[in-house]
Amino acid sequence: MNLIVNPATSINGEVEAPPSKLHTQFSTAIAILANGKCTIESPLRVRDTTVMLKAAESLGAVVKRSQEKWSIWGLNGEIKSDKNNLDAKNSGTAICLLTALTTLSPTPIVLNGDSQLRSRPMPGFLKALRSLGADVYSTKPDDSPPFMVFGGGFTGGKVKLGSIESRYLPALLVAAPYAKKKVELKLRDPPTDLVSELMKIGHVKITEKKNTLQVPNQAYRAFSYRIPQEISGAAPFIVAASLTHSSIKINYTGQLTYRDREFLKYLKSFGIEMQISRKYISLEGKQRLKAARLNLTSAPEFLPLLAVTACLARGKTLLYGAESARTMKSDRIAAIANELRRMRARVLERNDGLLIQGPTALRGCEVDGHSDYAITAALVVAALVSTGATTIKNGVESLLSAYSRFMSTFQALGADIRYSQPSP
Repeated sequence: MNLIVNPATSINGEVEAPPSKLHTQFSTAIAILANGKCTIESPLRVRDTTVMLKAAESLGAVVKRSQEKWSIWGLNGEIKSDKNNLDAKNSGTAICLLTALTTLSPTPIVLNGDSQLRSRPMPGFLKALRSLGADVYSTKPDDSPPFMVFGGGFTGGKVKLGSIESRYLPALLVAAPYAKKKVELKLRDPPTDLVSELMKIGHVKITEKKNTLQVPNQAYRAFSYRIPQEISGAAPFIVAASLTHSSIKINYTGQLTYRDREFLKYLKSFGIEMQISRKYISLEGKQRLKAARLNLTSAPEFLPLLAVTACLARGKTLLYGAESARTMKSDRIAAIANELRRMRARVLERNDGLLIQGPTALRGCEVDGHSDYAITAALVVAALVSTGATTIKNGVESLLSAYSRFMSTFQALGADIRYSQPSP
């Protein structure tokens, strides 16, 4: 099935910020290891998160679920899997979290995924785990899944992480409290706020000394945690509004997450003006976009949407520090560059990002979502600001991995977007 998107002069309305996908996945992972009943309220219910819930059951945890709450009785750090394999489907975050926590299993476990996930090499992640004493290997020469985890425990120790390995920080942290000795992770620029957000869920202590995160031996305690709403989860709607003459309001409760702050920082660099309060973020009217120079090391997943934004900004925009985007659900640097060039954008691909000359009058045409929700969502936004209709193939199914109501939300805002059967 394809997506057909027609241009829009504006989109208008209110959107409720969705629960955080990363926080849903991570809290599920530590609930598996915690001692006692853990309650996760308002989880994001999409394919990339429910795979973690199914894994919890396979690993021996007792799970009860409803629309608004997941209850998980943890294993107190003692994996009791009745299966010797787990399927992470299409989620890279899930397979990394599960690989790390199954190092605590007394028996070998194989971590697998779909064909797209099995094509994603993760040598830096496996090397970091082995440096911490984990007995884990890929079954293939390029270090892509399936992964073989021989279990037997997590030794701990010290490891230095480069910019690419830093994206695996949540997975390296998840089993760290159960290591036999202190875990020390040395990073170039540790995202302290993100680490604090995640580790406080399970009530564990973590310290930072000179760009080194230290996690002593301890145990996750039972917790009750409400998944925070994440403004960046509504990124496609915010970017679409900023590129059109629109009025949009994103409602949320709680505090901005680390990813939210990074995302909003990027938008402000383009000159996008918005009103930010404790309950909502709003954009009004036509924005005057200027070129920007953005280091995406801390959040490379935003590269596709920022590339579309750059197409309408005046001047040359440089997006850099996003080399790890090449090994996400697709090679996001190459994928978005190729598809935007189809739409007549002036894009130069670099090893770690993109150089984009704007503004460009994008043209609607047939493009490929590369079975990646981030590419597909970015192309929907590009289509809304193009001349003529755009057909997006290989994208519909991928949206279900990250968005619970992508199509209906855009339609409610007034966008002309619909499904279409591909031509025979």
